[in-house]
Amino acid sequence: MAGRRLLVAAAVVACIALESAAQMQMSADEEEMLEGMGIKGSPMGRKNQEPMAAPIKSDLRHIYCGVCRKMVEVAHGKAQQVLEKRFRHKKKRQRETVEFEGEEAVQEFTEKMCNPLKPEGEWVARIDLVQEGEKLLLATQPDPGRCARECRTVEAACNEVLDRADTDFTEVLYKSVQDGVDLEQVQRYICNRAAAVCKKKAPPLTQPRSLDEKFVPLSPEEKQMQDMQANLKESGMSGTMYRREDLAGMMDKLKDMMPEDMGEEGGEPDDGVQPAVDEMGDVFDTVSGLPLVEPKEEL
Repeated sequence: MAGRRLLVAAAVVACIALESAAQMQMSADEEEMLEGMGIKGSPMGRKNQEPMAAPIKSDLRHIYCGVCRKMVEVAHGKAQQVLEKRFRHKKKRQRETVEFEGEEAVQEFTEKMCNPLKPEGEWVARIDLVQEGEKLLLATQPDPGRCARECRTVEAACNEVLDRADTDFTEVLYKSVQDGVDLEQVQRYICNRAAAVCKKKAPPLTQPRSLDEKFVPLSPEEKQMQDMQANLKESGMSGTMYRREDLAGMMDKLKDMMPEDMGEEGGEPDDGVQPAVDEMGDVFDTVSGLPLVEPKEEL
């Protein structure tokens, strides 16, 4: 009878997970039960302890200027989108007080724009570093790629530029949109003066790079998983992600394992087991109030 209860519990857990293709707060016992049936998920949020790839330090000095100019291009476009409505309204109706997003919104964007796992930093994940002669260029790809060492190198350069420019980065963006300054001038001011990474030409590459990673675009499924991972980490949650097709296959296996008369009228009594799931995601019997997933034996 215990085996039957476990089958019922497994079916309930799988149904819930299949409904959303992800069971974020599943208990350790439930995850162990799914693993025992050959269903392994991907650790998400705080559970994902996979170390990040290290930046390629030898590439950094060759890309600081290019990364800075790309950053200003991305951030300037966002600043225009956020601030132009505000400044247009002020010119037309100076006496009216209307709340629009301001410098704080631009600041918030720039603080996140180096993180390739956030929407603000997706441009980082689209960069492929390409050597052309003595130059190391930033080639923007149509889709974001897997964030390996080149991606982390661009991220590191981006963070360095923000550290060097400090508050000037946001302040110059705000003022440039307010005064209608063109992008080229903004790039010169921030990258040549504030961050001072374009004052001199980047040193030439005198030989082929020791590492040239192949750019690998993310599949739609990988992009969805990555976005969920970033959201979970930001919210402090953790859990395990299961693929919908794996869970559907497990449901088919469970049906084959169930006795034909199970749950049918006149069949073997089921001891009145009525499985349900509480708000924590644990499976229990509504009749007895006892958990249906058997706890692990203590050593």
